[in-house]
Amino acid sequence: MKTTFRKATIAGVLSLAALGVVSASAMGFGGMSTLSADEIATRQTTMFQNQATMIGATTDEVKNAWAEGKDFITLAKEKGVTEEQLKAKMKTQRETQMKAHLATLVTKGVITQAQADKRIATMATKQATKGTGEKGGHRGKGGMMGGMGGFGF
Repeated sequence: MKTTFRKATIAGVLSLAALGVVSASAMGFGGMSTLSADEIATRQTTMFQNQATMIGATTDEVKNAWAEGKDFITLAKEKGVTEEQLKAKMKTQRETQMKAHLATLVTKGVITQAQADKRIATMATKQATKGTGEKGGHRGKGGMMGGMGGFGF
């Protein structure tokens, strides 16, 4: 009787666990993704294009390196871009993207221009204190690619 109950309990738990894995897979990692297949493809394509532009590579070179599991820093070095140059280019790209994002929010009436300006100033302060141990700087793991999602997914 106890053995049958244990087997039934274990089978039930395993079934629920399997269902959870299937559900999480369908929804994306952590159940957070609500992107369509087209949105996923567009984001990945844009990432490949941005990385290629950043290091003077072709999109196909970036895709092939990604498929081979080569990290982005290694590919950049192979293309003659130092880690310091790459960091500077990434910083410029992030700033440009952030300003465009904020401009859209202002245009759509989500925030005011004053709020956008303050956010830009706040982000500049955080960037200036990054790694110094002062409050406001990001000191977490992830390296220089952490903020961009890394070289791939």
